[in-house]
Amino acid sequence: MPNIRTVNDLDNDDTGVGHPVPSATGPSNIFMIDNDASSGGSMYPPINKVLAPNYTPKSFIFVISVIQIFLFLFELFIGQTLSDGAFVKGNEMAGPSSETLKLMGGKYLPCIQNGEIYRFFTPALLHAGILHIFTNLVSQTMIGYSCELHWGTKRMAMFYFVTAFGATLLSCVGSPTSVSVGASGALLGIIGAYMAWILLNWNNRDLLPQPCPRMCTMITWLFIIFMIGVSMTGIDNFAHFGGWLTGIIVGFAFNPTSLPISW
Repeated sequence: MPNIRTVNDLDNDDTGVGHPVPSATGPSNIFMIDNDASSGGSMYPPINKVLAPNYTPKSFIFVISVIQIFLFLFELFIGQTLSDGAFVKGNEMAGPSSETLKLMGGKYLPCIQNGEIYRFFTPALLHAGILHIFTNLVSQTMIGYSCELHWGTKRMAMFYFVTAFGATLLSCVGSPTSVSVGASGALLGIIGAYMAWILLNWNNRDLLPQPCPRMCTMITWLFIIFMIGVSMTGIDNFAHFGGWLTGIIVGFAFNPTSLPISW
């Protein structure tokens, strides 16, 4: 191994050591940004590489994000024209009332018991306010594009809606009288499925060169989301936990593994 003491030594090293080799299955490190030409020579990556790594408009994450933005604007229109306003007092997220969200298809157990089973899925497409949709979509794009790159669009869509169902189901059990909406249950499900994918491919250094940092990243996301959930009122922690738990289950069930599992 060459004797490298400085960054310049690494740049001048002609053995190829220290330079990432692209994997045939995708980027070598999907949550760390390479300092390529798109950064303009800066030591910091472009903001789009941080907020939406591996972004592509031909993806499930892009389509679902656009749908969620459109439906949120429609919520505001319905709230203003048919309900008690687009922005109501008492909604700390800056958005419509729970009556508007229930009208739009939010999770509400009595309606589900009356046969409106679509409410198991529609809450993941709706949001309670500007702050709510902003934080969820930023998190969704930071994580989702990279996961979809490995899983493919079909598996990504399946994981998203199955974990959204799991989130709503546990919310109905733990908080049956509340009206709740948001993509965070599905987002936690994607995190859970990705954690399962990391564990299944822990020993595959071609596919997963740095499993421990990636797992630590996912644990950090979990910690931040659940800390926000316990420190603020109006957060459906049952949906968060239900989505994450469902993600772990479907991740182990449907994620492929190329090597024998051992940790």
